[in-house]
Amino acid sequence: SKKLNNLIEITKALRAKDGCPWDKEQTFKSLKRYIIEEAYEVIDAIDDEDYVNLEEEIGDLLLQVIFLSNIAEEQGLFKFEDVVAKLTEKLIRRHPHVFGDKKANNAEEAIEIWNTQKSKEKLNSEKEFSKASPSLVRAIRASKAFTGYGLEWNSLNDIVTSLYSEIEEFNEAVKSKSENEIEEELGDILFTVANLCRWSKMNPEISLNKSTDKFLKRAKLFIELKSKGLSDNEAWVEAKLLCKEDLK
Repeated sequence: SKKLNNLIEITKALRAKDGCPWDKEQTFKSLKRYIIEEAYEVIDAIDDEDYVNLEEEIGDLLLQVIFLSNIAEEQGLFKFEDVVAKLTEKLIRRHPHVFGDKKANNAEEAIEIWNTQKSKEKLNSEKEFSKASPSLVRAIRASKAFTGYGLEWNSLNDIVTSLYSEIEEFNEAVKSKSENEIEEELGDILFTVANLCRWSKMNPEISLNKSTDKFLKRAKLFIELKSKGLSDNEAWVEAKLLCKEDLK
């Protein structure tokens, strides 16, 4: 569209010879932190139901996509149009129940078709399971890739049972005092937790960040309450109660 083309031209002008010194210095690597920051600001706006701000935050995230594409174009790698074309092709390919002869009677069947198609495409892709990805995200990707081949739990309860089993194995490893075994069993616990997130349709990074935020809030209250003479246990219990009251 005209507005989108205008935006792309503006971003290119920012990196032109007589453009903005800061924008001209940006690279793929330097933009990584801003991509993450903007993505989390979109999430915060959604969580806060701040839809006025959400519009702006989506724009900021789009800016990062366009900037990355511009840098790629400058290096002769690809253009923004190529990104759009590849995405369009993938959406059509992954939705044979819309653009082909497959059928999906509900959302669950649609997701199964998507995952099966994705598995066929990604199974032999080393990039799909790159260690550059966050570990929990990589675990989820690896698990999803093989669901179409029979490597899948039957229910969420099965995963919970597996988690208890892995914790028991971890306890045995602790008794053995073998660092290698402890590390391996901890990894198995985290892998199982990643799949709990997958089956619960929860993003592990978001869930963990929320729990960390909750801990930080309680910890600050804990220190404040201790300074008023409360014992450790009293201060922690009171901090938890105050945080729960804030959620009501």
